[in-house]
Amino acid sequence: MTPAPTLTSELLAKLIPMGALRPESKRDLARNAMLVDAKAGDFLFRTGDPAEHALYLLEGQIEIRSPTGEVLSRLVGETVQAQHRLPHQSPRKNDAYCVTDVRCVAVDNHLLDVMLTWDQTDALEVGEVDSTSTSDSDDWMTRLLHTPAFQQVPPANLQAIFMRMEKVNTVPGQTIVSQGQTGDFFYVITEGRCIVTREQPGQKAVRLAELETGSCFGEEALISDAPRNATVTMLTRGSLMRLAKEDFRKLLNEPLTRRLSRAEADALIKNKGGCYLDVRLPSEFQNGSIGGAINIPLYMLRMRLSQLPQDKSVICICDTGRRSSVASFVLTHKGYEAYMLSPGLNDAS
Repeated sequence: MTPAPTLTSELLAKLIPMGALRPESKRDLARNAMLVDAKAGDFLFRTGDPAEHALYLLEGQIEIRSPTGEVLSRLVGETVQAQHRLPHQSPRKNDAYCVTDVRCVAVDNHLLDVMLTWDQTDALEVGEVDSTSTSDSDDWMTRLLHTPAFQQVPPANLQAIFMRMEKVNTVPGQTIVSQGQTGDFFYVITEGRCIVTREQPGQKAVRLAELETGSCFGEEALISDAPRNATVTMLTRGSLMRLAKEDFRKLLNEPLTRRLSRAEADALIKNKGGCYLDVRLPSEFQNGSIGGAINIPLYMLRMRLSQLPQDKSVICICDTGRRSSVASFVLTHKGYEAYMLSPGLNDAS
């Protein structure tokens, strides 16, 4: 096997659909990607495994096998076919068996899907994030996308959230939130360290954790509307990004999107007329979709609305539901009877 390559945005640009991402998005993914080596006879994944990472075959040969061992397809590194992700439904529907020693690049599936959606949300006319309000490093943004709170945020709202965040400079010993108080902001540490403590009646404050750059806090009180359950104090000089409670809660509310199962969508199209709209990139669409679906990438949706029937239902589809939720939101506001397929293609049985 050749020496391990350096994971760069240029390497990811050769892979589908990452090549269509903005340069900064590819850099973020490259920083979080990793190489995976496996020996001949190993399995990269088995049926039922969660598809936490998108896997791309760089070197070697694998077989995609059914749970009963039937060989469904073969894939060889450095071919056109290998530019696509290995089957990425979650949980995995098949096994990936290594015929030879193999090397893959693994990219976080959640982050990839968010980046694909974020890069194509121009249809919502959301402005760019103000570069003066963010850290020189995007690491804290990347980590933020993985927090439990932001996992619930519709991707169409992500840029709006970053736009509304404000920077706060801090000094050692400064109390940021106090136990028992009503939550007012969600915070991300962009520089410095904090200590988290909790008080018990008649006892000394207990040290719970130390937070560093990239950590966030405050979301639980905003989501649950309960009082703060701990105190957070700065240990060093630093800076935070914060989002007001009203904005945070508003942007957590997913757009009023109507969801349909595959059976419901098929019945709607059969009985009332309509179409499936695949809002993934053409390269993803060509690798497999629902029969008869129209392909209009999310970022081109507003420009190509005339291609959609206004007197029929439109069921938006994508891998996970993120991009289709954005598309459904846009179409609804343009007067279409729009739905999104739930679950997405990755999770459909």
